[in-house]
Amino acid sequence: MSDLDDAHRLAAIHRLVDDLPTEALDATFRVLENYAKWPPKGHADAERMLGQARERFLKKYEERARRTGTGFISGTGGGGSFSPDGYGHSSMHGWEDHTSVTVQVHFFRGHELHTAERLSLSSDGKKLVLAVEASLPNGTPQRHEFAFHVNENRTKSE
Repeated sequence: MSDLDDAHRLAAIHRLVDDLPTEALDATFRVLENYAKWPPKGHADAERMLGQARERFLKKYEERARRTGTGFISGTGGGGSFSPDGYGHSSMHGWEDHTSVTVQVHFFRGHELHTAERLSLSSDGKKLVLAVEASLPNGTPQRHEFAFHVNENRTKSE
């Protein structure tokens, strides 16, 4: 496509848009809207938001550690991805005692949502327990817990 001049590229883009299935219009609109001003601001904003989210995450866990006397005993890092239309997420993973914890920040249609998933084995070793907590940055968290029966023949270290 780089062999085409600007006028031909623009005509080719118009043909592509004209042939889009209806289901793809919303996503295409968001991407094109983001690129209407050059350079696009999506990734720079995402990096700034990600930095702010990490700061809030660390502050929240420091406060939790002071309040409960517990905190991450190890961390294995994290990652994230962002699309040109402003959607994305960032996640971090670590351990609280024998509980695997994954914390995520989601960016969706201009909104930010924080989630924390805690995966552990019940004290009797018969259930795998997944606790999910979600909240807006300054909102009240909502918590749901799921318990799944597991094979009792396995040991806790498996």
